[in-house]
Amino acid sequence: MTPIGRNIHGGKPKTCLWGLGPPARLSRMINAPLRPTARSLVRLIKSVNPATPFATREAQQLHSVVTKAGFISSEFISSALITLHSGVGSIARARQLFDEIPHPGLVSWTAMVRAYSIMSCPMAALNLFRHMISAGIMPDPVALATAISACRQLGHPGPAKMIHAFTLCSGIQIDAFVSTELLRIYGDHGELELARKLFDEMPTRTLVAWNAIVHQYVKHDLIDAARRLFLEMPNRDVISWNTLISGYSQAGHCREALVLFREMELSSVRPNELTLCTILGACASQGALETGMWLHAYIERNSMNFYGCLDHCLIDMYAKCGSIERAVQVFEKIPMRRDLYSWTSVICGLAMHGRADHALRLFSRMQEMGVQPDDVIMVGVLNACAHRGLVDEGCKHFHSMEEVYGLKPKIEHYGCMIDLLGRVGQLQEALDIIVGMPMVPNAVVWGTLLSCCRVHNNVKLGEIAAMKLLELDPHDRWARVMLSNMYAEAHDWGGVIRLRKEMKGGEMRKAPGCSSIEVSGEVHEFLAGDSLHPQHAEIYTMLENIEAQMQMR
Repeated sequence: MTPIGRNIHGGKPKTCLWGLGPPARLSRMINAPLRPTARSLVRLIKSVNPATPFATREAQQLHSVVTKAGFISSEFISSALITLHSGVGSIARARQLFDEIPHPGLVSWTAMVRAYSIMSCPMAALNLFRHMISAGIMPDPVALATAISACRQLGHPGPAKMIHAFTLCSGIQIDAFVSTELLRIYGDHGELELARKLFDEMPTRTLVAWNAIVHQYVKHDLIDAARRLFLEMPNRDVISWNTLISGYSQAGHCREALVLFREMELSSVRPNELTLCTILGACASQGALETGMWLHAYIERNSMNFYGCLDHCLIDMYAKCGSIERAVQVFEKIPMRRDLYSWTSVICGLAMHGRADHALRLFSRMQEMGVQPDDVIMVGVLNACAHRGLVDEGCKHFHSMEEVYGLKPKIEHYGCMIDLLGRVGQLQEALDIIVGMPMVPNAVVWGTLLSCCRVHNNVKLGEIAAMKLLELDPHDRWARVMLSNMYAEAHDWGGVIRLRKEMKGGEMRKAPGCSSIEVSGEVHEFLAGDSLHPQHAEIYTMLENIEAQMQMR
């Protein structure tokens, strides 16, 4: 037989038919008089991009070529074709091909199990895996990893435990990848002790395994234990740092997150966009404007916001740190890459700062540009209306949520409407909204109404709101204080005495007020009556001096 690609008439060799790119290569192969080789078929199958429009047709044509060429029993060719069929979504054709293989080996079984897993059919994948073992085919680490990946799609760890037990009983050595996947499954389903036991028993702990166990401790709110494991790690990458930093931030320990970020700076690990997004969020929570500005400069200096992923984080940070002007500046500098998140951050930030007119103007611009609002940005719009007392416009935006944008109002939106009506003194209308809400009112809703009743001195409705709050939390001191103040202004001294006795007899304690300030990049927190700060004596002395000077004036 003449070698493929050889010119039988002499001269320079022609380009090999199997060296052309699909679909031209595929068309020539089907019509070629020469029989393709196994290697050329495998290369051609793997070269098909499943995302292309003609991938399904190419997979079917290749299936025909493989069958006609007599390679259907070739395990590697059939396995590659099974993977291609599953990649284009043809799980039935993948199974048909698998069933055509006379004596499938481990590679073919694994390919079919992976196909079911890729198509989100975890039970079919695990059933096939069980049949493979029943057929006497013992899995290797690749097959085990494929089955474990199917287990991760289930809502319980049962099948993963069975596979784990099978490996222990059969003496199969599982590699670090399989152990890490099992660890994640156990942790994700609340079996943290099993996850830790598996981790401790691993003969070789990869960096991925370390990151996985730290993540599980963070996920279960065991941040101190996660920190101890983090310190034991022989090596750390950006994922390691991000896991712990985000854990502190999500747990509300933003100060610790900032300290950890500074430690990361001193290490050889370079932060990525996720790191910076998390730290900007921590700065926003702590009001750490200096650190946030330094981060902004760091991002610009290192070109770390090329695609605009950090735009909304910067806007949100500046707004929550009290620098709404800088937030607007960031927003105005990104005209070509404004997404919904950026619009939401700046509009909600302006509303929070009482810049209602500016917020509503931006919302109109957003609509003109065809950006579809979501339920979060509508909270900002309704808050802006509440700050300006724009009842008609607020009602219009509230009703447009469902009628125009198909957004079902949530309890936050109802709370904004209650605040809007309450601010302008329409307290009965606000109560009517609460009564007509499709969900059960929470403490925020009743607290909003009570605050408005306090402002407008409506004792009758204030009593209703306060009683509802006390039904939700019988130890709510704030509701009693508000109601007591209303009684005092109405000269109802009997009510005042009764509430004070309740507060005294019930041993209710109000959560101490907390404030923070950033000095030289370090955030200092202050609690009312706190004596734990190392300079508390000097602080109280300074406060007494300030108070004395104020009294003199």
